[in-house]
Amino acid sequence: MKVYGRSPDEVKKSFKDITVAVYGLGKMGLPLANVFADKGAFVVGVDINENVVEDLNRGINHVKEEPGLDELLRKNIEKGKFSATSNFVDAAQKADVMIILVPTLVKKNRVDLSIVYSVAEEIAKGLQKGAIIITENTMPPGSTGELIPVLEKSGLKCGKDFGLAHCPERTMTGTAIRDITVQYPKVVGGLDKETTGALVGLYSVINSRGVIPVSSIKAAEAVKVFEGVFRDVNVALANELSLVCRKLDIDAKEVFETANTQPGAPPLKLG
Repeated sequence: MKVYGRSPDEVKKSFKDITVAVYGLGKMGLPLANVFADKGAFVVGVDINENVVEDLNRGINHVKEEPGLDELLRKNIEKGKFSATSNFVDAAQKADVMIILVPTLVKKNRVDLSIVYSVAEEIAKGLQKGAIIITENTMPPGSTGELIPVLEKSGLKCGKDFGLAHCPERTMTGTAIRDITVQYPKVVGGLDKETTGALVGLYSVINSRGVIPVSSIKAAEAVKVFEGVFRDVNVALANELSLVCRKLDIDAKEVFETANTQPGAPPLKLG
């Protein structure tokens, strides 16, 4: 079922008829793919590593640091809800929703989105009318929109024939399944209301904390970047304060835990 332009209620009611392709089956992509499958969608996991693909189709999970993923993967395969492939174009032809969740690289102090662009190029070769493409990996504000010319090589028009959005992952290694389903609300920023509305319905099925729609793709991208900056600055400050504690010959853990009892204050956490 093509989802672009569908209302949230229509998407929720038809969730089990939707095919989701997740591009990138690493420590964040594989848990997300299996959560979608566990909730009833048909899921095609896509990865360039053919050994990973082969193992996943045999029920062998390579993301060992994620509790519960072994069992979830086997259950989804047995139910026929999850399969893996290295054929990027074929997955795009089958999918109603495509989620890009590949590494965002930094090279020579500059963001390198070459992997994202490469995936978008392959998606364009199989993109079908009515589909929605989502970036979930970290994207500098404005960069998801730069994929539009790449995707329009399909001959389809973004905002008319297909939708585009950024819905940032808000997960950590070892707690990804929990984070996706019950820990944090999902942020959705679409190109237009036809995209955003459909994705509010889609993510509300897998996330019991709900969905926060924001006004634009750029706003959603900024949410992800700002969350990361805040966390990094807080960790850096905590590390510096721990050095102060060492010089003062006091227990940093004791001081941090006591300071963290102050309501409303950001928690101090060592990196």
